[in-house]
Parts: sequence; structure tokens; C-alpha cells
Amino acid sequence: MDKKNTMLLTVIAVATLLVAVVGATFAYFSISATYDSATSKVTGNTENAKVGNVVLTGSESLALTLTAEHMATAKEETTYWASTNGTPIESTVEKPIQNGENKIDVGVATLTGGSADVVYYCTANYKVVYNDANTNIVFKDGTEGNPNDNDEAVLTLSGEDENVTIAEDLNSAINLKALQTEGETGKTGVVTFKLTGNGTDSPVTKKLQATLSLKNSKEDQRERLAGKKFTINFTVTSFNCDTTAPTAD
Repeated sequence: MDKKNTMLLTVIAVATLLVAVVGATFAYFSISATYDSATSKVTGNTENAKVGNVVLTGSESLALTLTAEHMATAKEETTYWASTNGTPIESTVEKPIQNGENKIDVGVATLTGGSADVVYYCTANYKVVYNDANTNIVFKDGTEGNPNDNDEAVLTLSGEDENVTIAEDLNSAINLKALQTEGETGKTGVVTFKLTGNGTDSPVTKKLQATLSLKNSKEDQRERLAGKKFTINFTVTSFNCDTTAPTAD
């Protein structure tokens, strides 16, 4: 009888342990995220705190300020790239910009303390808006099928590598004339960051990058675009992380 009781207690103990382990495993890999609009920072964490944090940061805007000198005849065929402070990065045939110099990090997802070899999928809803509060810029239409033709300013979003994917509405060149027409509605889309944990406190990052460019190529640009400032604003309306691949809508 004592042996039966002992065996029964052992079975109960093992079952309880298995339930505890399975429960802990699910808690270990569960991530919830919140968006703090006051600081434009997004943090993700777990209730049982073993996964660590996922933080989304990055530049909230791109700016490109063009002076009369930038748009002068002597600067024809020069391409200007936006920066975070508005000062253009110049690129010419004789002196092309170096790879990456024109890219601004507008979204950096950072995973700290992630479990080794576990893949974390983080989805951010981005809103991209053209800001013409300071200047009313008159754009001309580019050639159909080539939004970068002539003098149209073009915004391009790209992932650092294949682990950053961008929704269709945001993953091709965006003509600023079209973005200006959208007004406060702007363009929206989901960006997915795929991060693989390394099991240490060393952060793992993946980047969403953007470029904004304009080429000095036509005489009438002098009047329309000299002394103007282009500003593109980026906001995140939600951010969520999980350890399973997001399902398509």
C-alpha cells in the first residue's frame, strides 16, 4: 500500500513539474510591446522577464534644405541627399557619395537579452508624411514610370538586409509630389524586423533605412526649389513582437 502511495505521489510530482516547465516555456517566449508616443520609443518585455527588452528607435524625420547655390547652373547634375539636420550630402559624377552615406536609420529594432537562436518577429506600423508647414514647394510631374526623372524629390525606404521587410505601399520609390498630395494621411505600412537572440546581454539590431534625394537638372528648378526645405516625418502607431512568424492579412 505504501509503495502504491509513493508511486502515486511520484507521478503527481512529475506531472506538476511538467506543467510548470511547459507554462514557464510559454511565458519565456511571450512578448508584449507598448508604444510610448511621448518619447517616440517602443519597448517590449515579458511578464516573467527572461526575454529581455525590444526597443524601437530611429530618426523621426529627414530634411533637405536647398539654397540658391545648391540649385545654381554651376551645380547642374549634382544630386543632393537628405540628412537628419537638413544639410545636403552632395553627390557628383566626379565625386559620388560612398555607399551608405546617404542612408538614414529611421527604425532600429534592438533586442537585448534574447534567448539563444530564438527568432523574434517585431512588426511596426509606420506612417510617413510630407511636411510642408514652412514652405509651399511646387513640384513638377516626373516622367511616368520613372519617379526619379528630372527634378522630382524621391523618398526610398529599404531594409538593412533580408531580415527587414517592408509593406508594398512603402517598399518602392515614393515621389514627393504624390506624398505632398496625400497631406496628413501620408502613406502607411507595416515593417517587420526579424531578430535572432544570441543568449547574451549583447544587443542584436536590425535597421529600417531611408533616403531622400533631388537632382539639380533643370533650369526652372532655380526659381521653384532654391531656398526650400523638404521634410519627411516618420511616426510609429503600434509595435508588437512575437516568436512566431506574422500571418498575412
